[in-house]
Amino acid sequence: MRTNDLVSLYVSFVETNGGKSRPVLIRRVSEQTVEAFKITSQYEKKSAYIKQQYYPIQDWQSAGLKKPSWVDLGNIYRFPKAGLNFKEIGHLSKLDQNKISDFTLDLKSKRRGKGQKIIQQRSSKRKHKESKAELTQRIQKQLKDFAKHNP
Repeated sequence: MRTNDLVSLYVSFVETNGGKSRPVLIRRVSEQTVEAFKITSQYEKKSAYIKQQYYPIQDWQSAGLKKPSWVDLGNIYRFPKAGLNFKEIGHLSKLDQNKISDFTLDLKSKRRGKGQKIIQQRSSKRKHKESKAELTQRIQKQLKDFAKHNP
């Protein structure tokens, strides 16, 4: 597994319990962790704010994907490398590697302004809805769920 590989692995849901196997784009691999972005084929029904963080994979077929797909650059997922079960899908083309770099820089500049304020507001609202104990419980359940799917 290396940077710009597309692999399928189990990803926990952020807002609720559970998760599913899904394609991800490997961002970075270190001795202990793997960083990845989710890949989705669901784009049309997303809000304008969410769509702005989705990079459209140009060469999706040569990357091993079955349908047009987008990389969700809104969240980086970190997984412990030890015992990680994954299935290789393919590799991001040079064209997509270059375009995703430009797209990411553009996204960062957008977020420095108004978008960053929206993210902060959403984060603070979420904190008020969930107590520390509830958050701990949810994270522990997600970790158990992840461990179950990655023995």
